[in-house]
Amino acid sequence: MELFKVPLLWPSIATPQNEVASIRNLYAHLWGLYYSVEAWQAGLLLYQTANDPPVSVPLSIARRWRWIGCNECILELYHLRCRLEKIQSVQLRKCPSVRTLVDVSTLRAARKRLDEYFPDIEYLRHATAHKGENEAHPEEHAPDGQYALTRLQEPDKYTAPYRGRLCTLDITYDSLQRIAEVVSDFLRAFNGAAAELERQGHLE
Repeated sequence: MELFKVPLLWPSIATPQNEVASIRNLYAHLWGLYYSVEAWQAGLLLYQTANDPPVSVPLSIARRWRWIGCNECILELYHLRCRLEKIQSVQLRKCPSVRTLVDVSTLRAARKRLDEYFPDIEYLRHATAHKGENEAHPEEHAPDGQYALTRLQEPDKYTAPYRGRLCTLDITYDSLQRIAEVVSDFLRAFNGAAAELERQGHLE
């Protein structure tokens, strides 16, 4: 899929000197969102390749690729959620001259939609990052006395138990589209700021 465009958020000749470095840093973080979506796409493609591997790839290796792809998708989704929050709550606050030009309500709406699409993000991260430890304590994590095992319960549905609840994530193109949609909307909130900085004239 073709990914979205990152708005050029670069300091202008009118930018207060004490905000120049912060605006450049903010711009780098916006590109970090782009790379998070790109990484999720890479994880999805690895997973899909593992489901139908080339004949030169042993099935035992392809099975491992499938789990590597799932793990990448889960961790990148968690990192993406953190990036969205930190851009709004930390990075943007260091750039008051830009913050007034950003559509903050759109930022909030995009973050809220990500949580609505993927309500298990945080639990999935913990279940994946501490899988071995969690599986050793089914009494704490497995629902209804089951084993605390991570699995693909249905086709393309990653399932992991955490604190007595089964958490899931669809490793699918539809999930990728939803992630890209959220990030595209989040970035669009910076278009007005980017246009004004360009109008003022960018620093070298």
